[in-house]
Amino acid sequence: MKFLAYDVKAVIFDMDGTLLDSTSLWHDIDKAFFAKRGMDVPKEYAQHIVHLGLQQAAIYTKRAYGFDETPEEIMNEWHQMSLDIYKHDVKMKPGAIELLELLKDRGIKMAIATANDEQLYMPCIERLGIKKYFDFIADVDNVKEGKQSAKIYEFLAEQMHSPKDATIVIEDMPTCVKTAYQNGFITVAINDHASKDYNEDKRANSDLFIDSFFELIELLK
Repeated sequence: MKFLAYDVKAVIFDMDGTLLDSTSLWHDIDKAFFAKRGMDVPKEYAQHIVHLGLQQAAIYTKRAYGFDETPEEIMNEWHQMSLDIYKHDVKMKPGAIELLELLKDRGIKMAIATANDEQLYMPCIERLGIKKYFDFIADVDNVKEGKQSAKIYEFLAEQMHSPKDATIVIEDMPTCVKTAYQNGFITVAINDHASKDYNEDKRANSDLFIDSFFELIELLK
């Protein structure tokens, strides 16, 4: 499949904020979590933890703010706050299904690379009926490194037998966009309200910035 100047063989999707309209959920969880401890959400907190898995995010949160709870207790609190919402309420981003169908019709291999926890994302993926589109699904626990490293993208590209310059990575958060771009992947940055203040950074560190999947669909037709 031709895209820009590339011959694309595979696409790697981020999940939260990219495929799923779920970043407002995590913002609400952060607000409730810190409010319970008499605090506002610290500035840049989301940017510090977005590329981490839940365990590393919990470790960071305890260390950074000196909470009494263990990382395991923090993780359990987050799980309880988010489990039902992922299982029943989280929806896909507009145009996501249409893009998945187009890529499937073109014979493009697809994967998900996420920093979320399997106990949360898998019931959601199954409820939405999108698991069938993906050749591989990996989270940062599979590669033991967060998305500040390109290891998860490299792992998935290898699984799909697709070189970096034939693999599109679609991400919404600036740290992850920059990681993919600087490590040689074809990088598409998508707008999301949770990271809208970083859109210029995302434009500077990607091959393409889009406001929605419908823009990408038009380019691929």
